[in-house]
Amino acid sequence: MSLSAALVPVEVGADGRLRVPEDGRSAGWWKDTAPPGSRRGTTVIAGHVDTRRGAAAFAPLSRADTGDLVQVTTGGSTFGYRVRAVTVRRGGTLPPELIVTGGPPRLVLITCTGPYQPGSGYRDRLYIDAVPVQTSRPSP
Repeated sequence: MSLSAALVPVEVGADGRLRVPEDGRSAGWWKDTAPPGSRRGTTVIAGHVDTRRGAAAFAPLSRADTGDLVQVTTGGSTFGYRVRAVTVRRGGTLPPELIVTGGPPRLVLITCTGPYQPGSGYRDRLYIDAVPVQTSRPSP
């Protein structure tokens, strides 16, 4: 599984839904969660599975599996995570357990999945839960 997306800060709207960048090529880091690479708390990043023009940056997440490696590169640093759970939940409201500012570090990736409902979008959300791992980087 491989994907690439520019990372931009986003927030939750009054309706309880995370505002994801519209373009489909970008992913949104929920700015009220830990930044990527943080030593404490949950980092939440969300992106679209598709747009009116076709597959979006997070489309490959539908193939994610336990044990997969995820790398987040931001600010010139790369942080590695290993997928420990792949979960599908109904609805678009963020689960309260994602709002964790303390505790051990982890990464949660979110995208849409399930049946598409005209007028309201995808019914379900796909959650990828990952924990930090040491990754080797090539020498310059």
